[in-house]
Amino acid sequence: MYLNTRPAVEIKDTQKLKWERYGYTSIQSKLEFSNGSTATVDTQPEDVKGEEQIERGEWGNKAEFVLSCIGLSVGLGNVWRFPYLAYNHGGAAFLIAYLILQVLIGKPMYMMELVLGQYSGKGPTGIWAMNPSAKGVGISMALIALVVAIYYNVIMAYTVYYMFASMQKVLPWTTCKDEWLDLGCVEKTQKQLKACTGNSTIDSIGRCLCDAKNYTFNVMFAPNCTNTSNVAVAELYFEKSVIQRAPNMFPSDVGAPIWQLALCLLLSWIVVVFCLIKGIKSSGKVVYFTATFPYVILLILLVRGCLLDGAIDGVKYFIIPKWSKLLDIDVWAAAAGQMFFSLSVSFGGIIMFGSYNKFKNNVYGDALLISAMDVITSVIAGFVIFTTFGGMAKQIGVDVQDVAKGGYGLAFVAYPEALSNLPPPQLWSILFFFMLFTLGLDSEFALLETVLTCIQDEYPHLRKYKSHMCVGLGIACYFLALPCITPAGDYVVTLMDSWGADFSVLFVAVCETIAVMWVYGVHRFIKDCTYMLGHPPRPMIFWAVCWAFCSPILIGALFMYKMIKFKAPEITKGVPYPEFAQAIGWALTAIVLVPIPLVFVYKFIRAEGGILERLRFITIPDDTWGPNDGSDKRPLQNNYELDRKYGLDNPGAVNTNGNVHVNM
Repeated sequence: MYLNTRPAVEIKDTQKLKWERYGYTSIQSKLEFSNGSTATVDTQPEDVKGEEQIERGEWGNKAEFVLSCIGLSVGLGNVWRFPYLAYNHGGAAFLIAYLILQVLIGKPMYMMELVLGQYSGKGPTGIWAMNPSAKGVGISMALIALVVAIYYNVIMAYTVYYMFASMQKVLPWTTCKDEWLDLGCVEKTQKQLKACTGNSTIDSIGRCLCDAKNYTFNVMFAPNCTNTSNVAVAELYFEKSVIQRAPNMFPSDVGAPIWQLALCLLLSWIVVVFCLIKGIKSSGKVVYFTATFPYVILLILLVRGCLLDGAIDGVKYFIIPKWSKLLDIDVWAAAAGQMFFSLSVSFGGIIMFGSYNKFKNNVYGDALLISAMDVITSVIAGFVIFTTFGGMAKQIGVDVQDVAKGGYGLAFVAYPEALSNLPPPQLWSILFFFMLFTLGLDSEFALLETVLTCIQDEYPHLRKYKSHMCVGLGIACYFLALPCITPAGDYVVTLMDSWGADFSVLFVAVCETIAVMWVYGVHRFIKDCTYMLGHPPRPMIFWAVCWAFCSPILIGALFMYKMIKFKAPEITKGVPYPEFAQAIGWALTAIVLVPIPLVFVYKFIRAEGGILERLRFITIPDDTWGPNDGSDKRPLQNNYELDRKYGLDNPGAVNTNGNVHVNM
């Protein structure tokens, strides 16, 4: 309640106290009211800041924060994954499922993580002062961010490779090498050959694939029978020249790192470390370019694509809805997976970025803006990709479905081939791959800074060595990534993605929402939001229902569905990863997830009392939890202060220079 109607007060005595444990100076003022009553209030004026608060740093301005968050959420997946998923899962029907799930899961989760970081001024590991038993969730976030940072930069190295390869008179993915001719190399994508029917009249009309079980019969009655299917030169270039894919991933197939990729990876890590050398103070300046430049290129490519003959055919494949797909659970699972990983919730980066905000920043508007930009960018990227595919299909006389690919196939096979048809191809290729590099750069900043922030929050004295830690972590990650650029490296990247990040981060998200909304309490969380924002998040019922029910239940269902439907990645179609590789994958999953139960058990054992007393002790906020405005960051003295911290909004402040209004 607010006691602003109290009579004016007179400050009788002011005493400075040094709380060594918490590292800041507080002011203790003895107040005497006109009615004779007295009170002692501890405050921390704006000009007295703690060592930890000064050293931790904050964003230079709001634009740096917003652009950094957009850069984190808008990454490579928006360009090479979203368009193909939409095309493959019912066009506009997929987009509708995506939007519904973003409203029920994406926006609430994004808002929750930004609030946690900004309210506490702590990173993914520090926020769990609110619920000490769940600190393992923050550690798992840091480990997953580290795993993703290692292989994500390998993909960025591919873009660097292609960017330099584009600086040639003839683009290398447009011409078949002699050794590729026997593999069915064609310089333009063609319709995929169908199997021979055995009818000599039909099979003699065009080429068809021989039946391996009845080859002699096919040769006799189908003179155009062939053993090789059409393979676009762009695909062979990626497989044979860039990653030099090995036939399997046994130790004998691994080989040495490919020196060209090693140099590209080194350059990529140098750029990342250089931009992060001073933490958000340096990366916050870089994002002015890296977060905006991709939009410039996307818009240029969109205009260029719309002018192509046949562009409308590609657009139809992208947006024409197949309403029956809305009844397919696979479509909803695909939409949820894309939404989840696109926004980057539960990777720790959002909490980390929010922790460097000013306490009174309007995080509510930021969350809505950033999540909306993610959707808008995905849709724009879809139009960019499919207008170009439509023009390409029209030019070479095939269907759009013959040229459409997803993932690596889109970024490094299909789209480079499409760009080779746009004069001058070198310019468009350089711009496209540089755009991909800048898209990945922002996400890499967040992943690496998340790890550094977690370490520095746990060991604040290391903040003075921030630059050294950044360089050291960059060097370590470079060497850890070397297996990813061997001939078997593509299999390693897939292994790290499938077991180290995919369903692992879903499990972390389930634990995170339960620990915050069910244990700490959605009611208490909304009170924290109200204190920080000055008003409850509106509409409050919507946010409360999404936080308390929709997010944890739907994410839990998605995790269970993924586990039930889990299928080990394949070397080639029908050939799964070797058992030893799958064992390594499950070991990686255990490493990133084991901190969650381990920390819970450790805290439980160290607590005193019976089972219920221990559970209660390890799940209530500790003395270091409180708002990042300095109002409660000290040992609490009595029940009044405990209530003020945990139960009421706006724990007031004292202005020692004039009239005082105490909000209790």
